[in-house]
Amino acid sequence: MDSWTAAALDTADSCWTGMVAVLEELTDSGVHRRLPVDGSNSPYAVAHHCVEMTRWWLGTFGCGMALPRDRAAEFDATGSVLELFARIRSTRADMITWTELILRDGIAARDATGTTARVDLATVSPQWVILHVVHELAQHLGQMQVTRDVLRA
Repeated sequence: MDSWTAAALDTADSCWTGMVAVLEELTDSGVHRRLPVDGSNSPYAVAHHCVEMTRWWLGTFGCGMALPRDRAAEFDATGSVLELFARIRSTRADMITWTELILRDGIAARDATGTTARVDLATVSPQWVILHVVHELAQHLGQMQVTRDVLRA
C-alpha cells in the first residue's frame, strides 16, 4: 500500500475511532437524542449514515457491489449501539479492501444511484472517492462531537 492510501485510511480510521468514542460517552438513550433545532440528527443516526455512506461510495459505486441503501431513512435510524459498533468494525475492515480494489481496478459502478453529492460521477477518480469518504467522516465526526457536547451541557 502506498503512503497516500495509508494516510487516507489512517485518517478515516481516526474518524471512526472518534465516532465510537462519542457513542461510548453517551448513555444508551443519549445516542438517540437530537438537538432542539430543525434538521438536527442524533449521534446514532449520524454514525449509521457514515456506515451507509462508506458502503455506498466504496462498496457500491467503487467496487460494484449491490449494497442496499435508503439514504433518506439513514437520519432517522435507531437501534442497538452494540450492533452499530459491529457494523462500524465491519465497515472499517471493508474500507481497506474496497480502497485497494478501486485503486487497482478503477470505479466499477459509475451508474449506481444512492447519493446526493453534486459531482459528475462519470468523471471522478478513485482517489476523489476515497478523499470524499474521508471528508464526510471527518465532517460528521465533528457534528457528533458538537452534538455530544451540547447534549451533555
